[in-house]
Amino acid sequence: MPFFSEEIGIDKIKPGLPLKIEISSTPEFSGGEFKSIIADVEGDIIKAGMASLKGRFIPLPVGMIARLLVTDQSSIYVFYAAVIENTEENKIPITIFKIRSKIRRIQRRRFLRIEFVARGTLKVAGTEETFDFMTKDISAGGARILTSARIELGQIVSLNFKLDEELNFENLQSQIVRRVENESSELREYGVMFLNIPASVEDKITRFVFKLELKLKGGKTD
Repeated sequence: MPFFSEEIGIDKIKPGLPLKIEISSTPEFSGGEFKSIIADVEGDIIKAGMASLKGRFIPLPVGMIARLLVTDQSSIYVFYAAVIENTEENKIPITIFKIRSKIRRIQRRRFLRIEFVARGTLKVAGTEETFDFMTKDISAGGARILTSARIELGQIVSLNFKLDEELNFENLQSQIVRRVENESSELREYGVMFLNIPASVEDKITRFVFKLELKLKGGKTD
């Protein structure tokens, strides 16, 4: 089943659906991934149960941009939203978000991901400066990379890198979907999602990752 993504309306985001909140770290906030549930939707305003971790409610910093992932039985809905308030309704802690991006529906599919180092270069859309990067892991849907570049969440970048003779990517359009700050290193870690990859190329990456996993486990790759 090929990767599939499309823009959809807010009507697909319904109360009761599970929600994952991804928010980057800052000097004042450790960031991370938090589970929640959609409480109410009105226009571009979403109310959700306040993020929790190990049984403790976590008020999110007002003004920060979070990546929200809402799931139903067949799809994942991904978009960015700003935290505008942490409050209570009917004695229940909630966080209120304002949607700041288009909502994309992604057909659910688990890509096999494996640690793999490849070196390449990237360029942020709308700029001319080129930065070196190194992958930490790879899948048919995206990769984790390390680079000195400072890139905002949601930003589009073009990647140039090579996995093998059949998988040599030039100007592969990708989107920054996760950012991890590390004050002890000059490199920053990002999660990138590959955009508009043909199903045939996606299948080649999947086979490459599968063969690599077999090789690492001592299995045959023929």
